[in-house]
Amino acid sequence: MRLTWLLVFLFTCLSLWGQKQLTGIVVDQNHKPVFAANVYWEQHPQLGVVTDFDGKFSITLPTQQNPEQLLISFIGFKTQVILWDEIKQQEKIVIQLKEENRQLKTINVTAKDPISQKFSVIRMEKLDVYLSPVASGDPLKAITFLPSSTNTDEMANPALRGSNSDKSRVILNGVPVLKPVRNSQINGMGNFSLFNTEIIHKQYVYASNPPLSYGNTSAGLVEIETVRKLDQNLSQIATSMASLGFFISKKLKKKSLIQLYGNWQFDDAFLKLNKNSLDLLKNFKSKDAGVNLRLKLNNKLCLNSFNYLIDEHYDVLDYMYGYQGKSIANNLRLISITNLHYTTKKGLFSFNLGLDAAKNKYQFANLFSRGLNKSIYISANYKWTTKNRHKFQIGFSEEYKYDRFHDSIPLNYYNVKPEAPNYYQKTKLNNHNTECYMYWNYELVSNFNLSTAARINLPTNKQSFYWSGQISMRYSLNKSQSFLLSGGQYHNYNTPNYYQRDYALNQSYQIALDYDYKLERSNYHLALYWKKEHGDWTDANYSNFKDIKIVGLELSMNHYFGPYLNFSLSNTLLKQDIQNANQWYPGNQSLDYFTKMSLNFNHPKIINLSATWIARPGLRYTPVKEALYNTTIDAWQPVLSENINSDRYANYNNLSVNASRIIQIGKVSIIAFASVTNLLNKKNQNTKQYNMDYSSSKFNYFEKRIYYFGLIWQLKDK
Repeated sequence: MRLTWLLVFLFTCLSLWGQKQLTGIVVDQNHKPVFAANVYWEQHPQLGVVTDFDGKFSITLPTQQNPEQLLISFIGFKTQVILWDEIKQQEKIVIQLKEENRQLKTINVTAKDPISQKFSVIRMEKLDVYLSPVASGDPLKAITFLPSSTNTDEMANPALRGSNSDKSRVILNGVPVLKPVRNSQINGMGNFSLFNTEIIHKQYVYASNPPLSYGNTSAGLVEIETVRKLDQNLSQIATSMASLGFFISKKLKKKSLIQLYGNWQFDDAFLKLNKNSLDLLKNFKSKDAGVNLRLKLNNKLCLNSFNYLIDEHYDVLDYMYGYQGKSIANNLRLISITNLHYTTKKGLFSFNLGLDAAKNKYQFANLFSRGLNKSIYISANYKWTTKNRHKFQIGFSEEYKYDRFHDSIPLNYYNVKPEAPNYYQKTKLNNHNTECYMYWNYELVSNFNLSTAARINLPTNKQSFYWSGQISMRYSLNKSQSFLLSGGQYHNYNTPNYYQRDYALNQSYQIALDYDYKLERSNYHLALYWKKEHGDWTDANYSNFKDIKIVGLELSMNHYFGPYLNFSLSNTLLKQDIQNANQWYPGNQSLDYFTKMSLNFNHPKIINLSATWIARPGLRYTPVKEALYNTTIDAWQPVLSENINSDRYANYNNLSVNASRIIQIGKVSIIAFASVTNLLNKKNQNTKQYNMDYSSSKFNYFEKRIYYFGLIWQLKDK
């Protein structure tokens, strides 16, 4: 027995001794060591290692066969590929990484990429979301810092180039997700998106002229694709002063994968630490869970299933028509998206199915609302490429929406005191949106692309017939400069909310010119755009509007001082005019400037730091001119000024800082992060609040100085 154990021990030692090692060091262009770079064999990723603080590594050579390629990757650098024949005679190697320009670039379209991607203004990947200084790891909040984002409410809803957020759409795996935010208010706005960044592969942002491969959007579009393959397994636990969550990502056989995650959000520590900065927020809590499953059934057929459930509650101090009191909301929502992709000899067929159901409650003063929202979306698409550089895509979609509201509504809209009389109203709405389209893209020469598309609806239930059309041209003057010219006509239906209970049809005309100039370390962007939007919508003051005209100018630049330090600056000039009762008035988002600035230092060996500054004029609003006393109901009725949006809030300024530190212990990573929002504690005016008889007023403010921190524990396994 002892002899057996001795032989086993000797055999194990000899086996370990027999495993050859390749050692080396990874440096940057300044010959400084790179910490936490990934080093792995392409055919044997399970043998991968991470460089230490001195940039050194030691990787085991595969015993079965000689490897073909060694890959070295790290944030901010191009992935280095080294052939085995180049290093097989060496025991120690030095690898120098080259900086990668993080500006999103035009890439070649593959069969599974959107046919319209060459005409998107921005393409973001998972890393771009995490490196965004304002995103807090949220994919939709990362968009708010883009020059084309005109989001002015500190919410996650995408608002692009002066248009209302309800006129843009968020698409997940080919299926539209309406109200893609959590902590949603009665107007549909929300603080964070519903999406976990770890499941995201790419995110395309069409700031204007959205591709007509999708419908029901008249402003912009955000197209999100979930992960297609995994390089490694990941287990993660994240905790912060307001949340606790887990994430598991695991490779399955035949290039399949599964991702599971869940989060519990709570308010105790967060509200206590920031009690002097959150005057209106009283409590919040939520629980959510999601699963993303991708099955590679064979070489041609792939199935993807995404399912998400959220249960949330929030309680804030709200104001409406002279009364301030508690506003309580609850929301239970289930989203399910299934995709089937089949690759043919000439193209790609895709079938998409989306189910979305939500139950919600809202209570404020004498207003109580219970809602049920359901939607079903089905689409079938086929995309193919010809030998003479033509690309085509055709498709059909059907979107059915059902909304039911059970409301107790104030008898007089301005008398919302809890004891004031109200009446019961039951509303049922449904809408079919059946459309078909054709999209054509032609690469005339290597530096010139032309695309055009048309989309029509198939009217049902006395709907009006409409057609949408667009044309886009991208021309690359050289490797550094490119132009994108696009224009078109678009349509979308309103999403019903408390202020507007209908599916009014909106129409928009758009023209946009984008210019990009890219140097080795700097990137510049210029955009000019014009829009005219026509529809029928109602604001929170129950004012009705028909038309909006928007003219905008965007200027932006970013500069990379090296692999660790970069600076960005953008400014937008926005002129917005709205029509009410055949009269034109300045829109609330008419802005002489909208400046965004960031300075980022990302060094894995030291710390990741970012500082952001956002400045703009205050939004316009319509003041109360006088109040009329109604003796019958003992209430005051406000009378607004005839000059719509004649007053402005004070200038908005927000300086915020973020910091994070990665600690690598073998395969385990510990990430500590902290942020301070509105560092200077500026009182940025949000809304104007009057007393009961409107004789005096005060301002409510956006978030003041907010502290937030947490830890993330990660275990990666090849």
